[in-house]
Amino acid sequence: MYDFRAEVLVIDDSPTVCKLVTSILTDQNIQVTQAYSMEDALEVLNTTARPDLVLTDIMMPGIGGLAGISYIRGKWPDMGIIAMTGGTEALSIGDSLAAARRLGADAVLRKPFEAEALAEKVESIIESYGADSKRKRILVVDDSSTICKMLAGELAQCGYTCKTALSIEEAFDSVDIVGLDLVITDIFMPGLGGIGGIERIRENWPKVRIIAISGGLKMSDGQDALKAAIKIGAHAALKKPFDMALLGTTIEQVLGE
Repeated sequence: MYDFRAEVLVIDDSPTVCKLVTSILTDQNIQVTQAYSMEDALEVLNTTARPDLVLTDIMMPGIGGLAGISYIRGKWPDMGIIAMTGGTEALSIGDSLAAARRLGADAVLRKPFEAEALAEKVESIIESYGADSKRKRILVVDDSSTICKMLAGELAQCGYTCKTALSIEEAFDSVDIVGLDLVITDIFMPGLGGIGGIERIRENWPKVRIIAISGGLKMSDGQDALKAAIKIGAHAALKKPFDMALLGTTIEQVLGE
């Protein structure tokens, strides 16, 4: 529960969905305003007090959710945004949610969703934008579950909120990975791998900081993996195994830049 009365703007062309979401969030002591189109929502945002978070459907007539997310993120960069969709024949759920992320949504929800999942996601995003929020959110991506568990435990003890994924693909498919400040990713992993993953992170989450980690192996073309990671956008790189104190210092430096 919040120390203040949070406000959420719900945008969906289905009155039933708006009513359902309003009922769920009202039980969490959240004040909810409804809009049945992006046009109406933008009028509300431009003429009344700004809410703490916008929860919008993606597939709607008129302006639509994706264009609306792009506009809202550009004009109000400090406003939380959650996108939701059930997908269509023309655009799958995964593709539409990925597009919403690229345009600036902090989190995504697949319809239908459970009331508890909605409430938790809304709380997470509102807290991440709060003036008193100090817990940075870190994602650890490594195909070793042991390393993921170890780093998550250490980072939690240091006061960070930490999520883990065993691959870049798993990270992007998850709807529970939201509001990230930093990604710590291994380079050599099955699938897309760390180098391709860093490029995808830079494309989809441009404000997220990145630390690459690796055992020091070279790329197939002979390049040093850690140097290659820096070249394509990682903000720091560490060779495994590394001291946790060094990781902590590196995280502070990267987040402080």
